[in-house]
Amino acid sequence: MKKLIGALALAAMVATSAFAEVSFGAWVCNLPALLSSNGDDIQGGAVQNPWGGWRPARADITFSSDDGKAGMILGVYTDINANGTTGFSFSDNCLMWVKPIDQIKLSVGAHDNFFGTRSDLCFGSWNWLRPNTNIRWGEGITFSANAGWRDRGLGIDITPIEALKIFAFIPLITETASDLEYVFGKGWYGAMYTIDGIGKIKAQFIGGYTKNTAGKTSLGTIEAAFDLTAVDKLFVTLGVDFNIKDNDLYGKGDKMFGAQVGASYGITEAFKVSADFAVAIPKEGDLGMSFGVGADYAVSDALGLTADVRMLMPNNGADPTLSFLAGLTYACGSNGSLGLGFQGAVGFGKAANAGAIGAIKATAGDKFAFAVPLRFSTWF
Repeated sequence: MKKLIGALALAAMVATSAFAEVSFGAWVCNLPALLSSNGDDIQGGAVQNPWGGWRPARADITFSSDDGKAGMILGVYTDINANGTTGFSFSDNCLMWVKPIDQIKLSVGAHDNFFGTRSDLCFGSWNWLRPNTNIRWGEGITFSANAGWRDRGLGIDITPIEALKIFAFIPLITETASDLEYVFGKGWYGAMYTIDGIGKIKAQFIGGYTKNTAGKTSLGTIEAAFDLTAVDKLFVTLGVDFNIKDNDLYGKGDKMFGAQVGASYGITEAFKVSADFAVAIPKEGDLGMSFGVGADYAVSDALGLTADVRMLMPNNGADPTLSFLAGLTYACGSNGSLGLGFQGAVGFGKAANAGAIGAIKATAGDKFAFAVPLRFSTWF
């Protein structure tokens, strides 16, 4: 019997390798800050990670059939929580997909940028401990891809022509799953058109349907963006967003309209500069703004320097908050790196927004908070 089972297992492995493509990969990053200050006290031993929890190991498994008609993506994290408990969790993409015809791809599961439409500009502090000195930045700076993706849902990806992508995500788990208004009202629907040699035009509706006891409704957000890729080593992204809800649901200072712009340019092979800017316009009250500038310099194939400065200028009479990063990274072979950084945040005035560096917050006023993180990263 054991020989029979072994033969069947071997046959299954041979069949899998002959008729399907299976790949394994992962990227893991952790940022323990062994020395920090909240503006009052020096602290130590804090483990912080802007990617959610402390994850020392990860595996991503991707399968696709030989004819490209079916497949799956499975990502698994090992988690060590703040209270010391350990366990497993699923990563951002955990789904299966099929293609009944070449132009249509259907998927079910958790989706994170599965459609490949998100606009990203990640530099400086985004890749370290992330400060709370921004309105919008990093992944999805002008065009997001996070509407309900952590819930299980149905994905629809249609490419009627090579340059045009039409996509939709319909959540299958909601707080009121039997109500069609909530099921489809929490969905996410959009399109992207690629102009060859120029860039990409994108538009989407991110559903956020809710209704209060007074019958006032919030529908969601409309986003539109353009990514320019026509110039070598230059990337520019511009976007706008508009919240759709009954006027009575807007509080003073609540954002109604937003605009963002980001750019990066490789001045040389070793030196790149980046910048972003975002503005939030409320229905009532003063507008808010944030900006960041950063630079990356490769001293050698193994050694790299990075730095950025960011400032949040909030509305409703609050004072600005500034943060900064100076970091050094060293390549440990071809599959890992180690970094050492210094990050700080300070408020300018007694009414300053509480700027945060990971779990470390600057108190209101002009107190200075800082952290000295180590950046461990590995991939395969």
